[in-house]
Amino acid sequence: MTLPSSSRPRTRQREATRRQLVEAGLRVVAEHGFAGATTAAIAQATGKAHGTVFVHFANRDTLVEALVAEVGQAMSQRLSVLPADACSVGEVLDAHLVALGEQEVLYSRLLREAPALPLSARARVFALQSAVGSRLRQAHARDVERGVARAMNPVALTNLWIALTNHYLMNRDLFAPGGSVVALRGAELKAQLLEVLQP
Repeated sequence: MTLPSSSRPRTRQREATRRQLVEAGLRVVAEHGFAGATTAAIAQATGKAHGTVFVHFANRDTLVEALVAEVGQAMSQRLSVLPADACSVGEVLDAHLVALGEQEVLYSRLLREAPALPLSARARVFALQSAVGSRLRQAHARDVERGVARAMNPVALTNLWIALTNHYLMNRDLFAPGGSVVALRGAELKAQLLEVLQP
């Protein structure tokens, strides 16, 4: 169905306002965490009336879910450029580290505050981690076939990588005081996993 031409500018305006709210929400989260990302704070960050938030999001939970989805989508795009049938474990790790590095502040906050987030938002985090695990398992199976990696329980492999990266990101202040965990420790994390997989 084609929208009447008079409603197209309103639709574009609505989409632009929603985008402004999401972008402002991400900035607020980066600075104050999800706990500080109130609807009032996000409205203030855009210079819009508080009620504008509720025109685009039914409640704070749906807004938080949209923010988490935005982080997840940005990270997933990094992995989606990898060839599904040819990449190695090392290439998957590299792509995941780039994605983590680009979203490090937001993703670290997400990990630390996950227990207080709405279940729908937490489910999105789990889905993202599952997607990383799926790509990692596929690459590992190919590396085993090529004889460049030893066989390992695929679930344990995924859990090891996710737990390792999450541990470092949740403790950024210890592993990379004032800096980026991925920039300072990413190569070390990758080397640790690849060492476990050496044939």
